[in-house]
Amino acid sequence: MTWQEELQKLDLELASGRISADDYRRRRDEVLAGSASAPAPPQQQGPFAPPFRWQATPPQQGQPPANPDATQVVGTGQAAPTPDATQVVNTQQKGDADRTQFVRPVTGPNPQQGGWQSQAPISAPPPWTTGDGGFGPVGDPSPGWIAQGPEAFDDAGERSGKGKIFAIIGVVLVLALIGGGIWWFTSRPSSGGGGETTAQTTSQTPTSKPKPKDDLEIAELPGTQEDQSGIKTFDDVVAQKLLTDEENAAYTTAGASKVRVGVSKLPNGDVVQVITVQATDAAAAATAVEALSALQVKFGMKPYSGVSPASVSTHQVDVAGDKKGSVRAHYVHKNTIVRVQVAGKDQAAISKDFDTVLAAQLSALPTGA
Repeated sequence: MTWQEELQKLDLELASGRISADDYRRRRDEVLAGSASAPAPPQQQGPFAPPFRWQATPPQQGQPPANPDATQVVGTGQAAPTPDATQVVNTQQKGDADRTQFVRPVTGPNPQQGGWQSQAPISAPPPWTTGDGGFGPVGDPSPGWIAQGPEAFDDAGERSGKGKIFAIIGVVLVLALIGGGIWWFTSRPSSGGGGETTAQTTSQTPTSKPKPKDDLEIAELPGTQEDQSGIKTFDDVVAQKLLTDEENAAYTTAGASKVRVGVSKLPNGDVVQVITVQATDAAAAATAVEALSALQVKFGMKPYSGVSPASVSTHQVDVAGDKKGSVRAHYVHKNTIVRVQVAGKDQAAISKDFDTVLAAQLSALPTGA
């Protein structure tokens, strides 16, 4: 195998990736070093023209010498070069005037020989191994243009790829920092004790009164309560004789139906009674309260000496000897007639207990339609 074939084999192995760039350069230098002392290959006959060789054409007499760095003459080593065998390459390009370019010509049939003939190969070593010869850096043992093989482009590609990777990583980091900043400023609690204000607001007692269980609700009474669960309708009230006949008539006129009764005995002997009666509507309930207020006056009761809302009709009977005294009130809640009464033997205790029970009942069933 000739040194040219060995170089071609090295080129194929480098292109296929079977050897590295360092191995390629080392083995190439060994082949080029051995080619200088290798004997000339035997003469062969074939259909192709003899291989060309590099040579410099001396200037002709009477003409100024050409610039060897600007123009090089490439020939085939024949005595009389023809247009098909010689090419002139101009290397004076813009931006790179000192760089030399070498072109391997494609030789055709030799017209002087009348067809395809082969000549004995030139035994002289290649110009890049036998000295300068007018070609400048080509004569170096390891010229720089040979060293610039595929690995040079690989380094450039690696640098370009690494630059793109670093650019992508930088963009990702910037986006991550922006997202983290947005999350930080939007998720952290605002200054000025905003979190504490929220906690305090939720822990405060609601100012609005709780809704009643129903329109006949009786507030929780103090003392010992008696069981009045058997009284559910106004007919039960009449049967138990809790009211006078005239009072029963006033309730009946208002369309009294459902009833709830609460009775409690206090430790001081006072007795508390609360009756809620459902009327036909709010107007009928208001008419019944007016009739009941007039009956209290007829029964000898006087206006309450204590303090009660104007919407509540309140009357009292003072304690006289063994006769008990009492305080009684009537008012309207929607279509419900509410009656509150406290009876006992101590006028001051009666008034105090009445005020407490009335306030609780007004909280459960406030006045108004």
